[in-house]
Amino acid sequence: MSTEQNMNEEKSCKPCTHKCLIALNAVLLVGLIVLYILFFSSKSCNSSNSQTTVTANAENTPASSLSIGYVDTDSLMLQYDYAIELNEKLDNYTRQENNYKDMMMRFQNDYNNFLKTGASLTLTEQKKTEESLKKRADELAKMEERLMNERTKLETVIQVDQKKMIDAVYAFVRDYNAKHQQFNVILKKSFSESPVLYMDDNMDITREIIDGLNEEYRNVKGK
Repeated sequence: MSTEQNMNEEKSCKPCTHKCLIALNAVLLVGLIVLYILFFSSKSCNSSNSQTTVTANAENTPASSLSIGYVDTDSLMLQYDYAIELNEKLDNYTRQENNYKDMMMRFQNDYNNFLKTGASLTLTEQKKTEESLKKRADELAKMEERLMNERTKLETVIQVDQKKMIDAVYAFVRDYNAKHQQFNVILKKSFSESPVLYMDDNMDITREIIDGLNEEYRNVKGK
């Protein structure tokens, strides 16, 4: 069966391209995880310098007058509209990739089954099955190419928007502090990163920051 042989050659390349897609997507996901980790630590150097300055100033400031607030960055990432939109973009891509994986798995199962049982089919049935499998293989190849292109675009978008989001959060917190509480220190609280085991709830300004950020973001987007 010459058609089957051609398909066999095409199929032999499929696992490689499929693995390539999975590997590239894994890189994207790892990159996003790293970006998430760096979300509030990308300015660690500046934070360290700020902490040094605060410490120096605190030496000359009575403990009773030192004002400290904190923001729960885990909650911020879950409730900030900007972050939610970025997650939705990633979720949409993930759904498409999962659909591709399901289709590829079904194709591989049907193809392997045809290799085992094809000889028992009539020539007409063989030809019909070969044409159907070839059509599906072509569709999968196009889907794979489209997903790889979308992955590249998504990676660029995430990187650009991630930086804009980080800058927006820091800028808003600075502006908020200047207009409202005038804290000497504003800390970040994160389940995975925070070195502080306890913070008084009276120091929590997370809700105000999230509401303010969302209002600003909706105004910018014209909603």
